[in-house]
Amino acid sequence: MANLEPLKELLVDEIKEDISIKNGRTFVMLKETGVDSKLRRVDIYDVPDDSILIKLDQSEPPNSLFKSHKGQCKRCDYVLVTTFKNRDILLFIEMKSTKINNKEIEQQFKGAECVIDYCDAVLNRFHNQNNLLKEHVKRFVVFYKLSISKQPTRLQKQPQQNNDIPERAYKCLDPICPSLNTLIRL
Repeated sequence: MANLEPLKELLVDEIKEDISIKNGRTFVMLKETGVDSKLRRVDIYDVPDDSILIKLDQSEPPNSLFKSHKGQCKRCDYVLVTTFKNRDILLFIEMKSTKINNKEIEQQFKGAECVIDYCDAVLNRFHNQNNLLKEHVKRFVVFYKLSISKQPTRLQKQPQQNNDIPERAYKCLDPICPSLNTLIRL
């Protein structure tokens, strides 16, 4: 298992969220603060207490460095760096309160992957941590909530394939207390 202390030391406190305990279960609280947000909060349970939840929305986008015509300045809302079933995991998370635009979400996930790649490069070059994040298994999840008039009338079945690339993100409608196990799908 990867030692995440160098990553914790690298990141500023403002973008790290706390791991909490409720009813004897560890969890992370994802919050959306936008005025028009319908999906305001999702708690993910059974998260190991040594995990790191990174809120990418808290950092400035790289607009002063890159043009954004292909979406390279976008990022998803959160990245959870954790260990599950003896495997190191990067769980990329996006929260939506509108209809899902797959292309935009894929760009957000890919932009977040670039941020993680950059963190890995900084850890390698400045902290002597070779490929700390490169070997992590990646998973992608979209939590969403639509207005009552746009709710589907039939249950949606998720495909049985892994959500291991942005194009196959697991889409979870109106999540109620999901556990880490259901999201990672190992």
